[in-house]
Amino acid sequence: MRQRHATLVTLLAAALLAGCATPYGRARTALAEERYEEAASGFEEILTRHPDRLDALIGLGKARYKLGTFDDAITALTRAAARAPKSETAHLYLGLSHLRKGEDGPAEEHLKTLLALGPHRRLAAQTSRALELVRGEHLSMEMRAFIAASLEDEAEWAREVRQAAEHVYPPPPFYWYRPFGPCFPTRSGLLVCY
Repeated sequence: MRQRHATLVTLLAAALLAGCATPYGRARTALAEERYEEAASGFEEILTRHPDRLDALIGLGKARYKLGTFDDAITALTRAAARAPKSETAHLYLGLSHLRKGEDGPAEEHLKTLLALGPHRRLAAQTSRALELVRGEHLSMEMRAFIAASLEDEAEWAREVRQAAEHVYPPPPFYWYRPFGPCFPTRSGLLVCY
């Protein structure tokens, strides 16, 4: 029994480590660790083999945005938004890229689209305030950078809250019992089958 358990643990560890060694895993890690050049080249490598891979397009757009190459970010994120029109991340970074370039019309359009998608209420409130500023007056580059940073921070906060909620309230596990079909445990520990 111990031998089987050790073999299973070894195989699981190898599978997990192999997953981190993929080009996508390396690119995601580089993006998270703020190595944006490395992340961008990793996502580009993925896109040469899979040109319409959505997560790589968004990752490339975010990396290019962080590097300040807004035209390249807009190109990648436009492709991502075309493939997934309900992607909050694609519309957020498209709006931020246009905002940082000084293109208020497209920035406003993408930020309105983000609001229509129903993001977290704090991100929605911050986006609404940003839209009021964009509509109101001519913004300096420093003010544009500040607005973009505040929206980005709020989006990061919303992502962290969503991840924390997934860990606190995991979906109930489903079981399959032959005589009853699919079942799941309730909070009180009872098994409900249907």
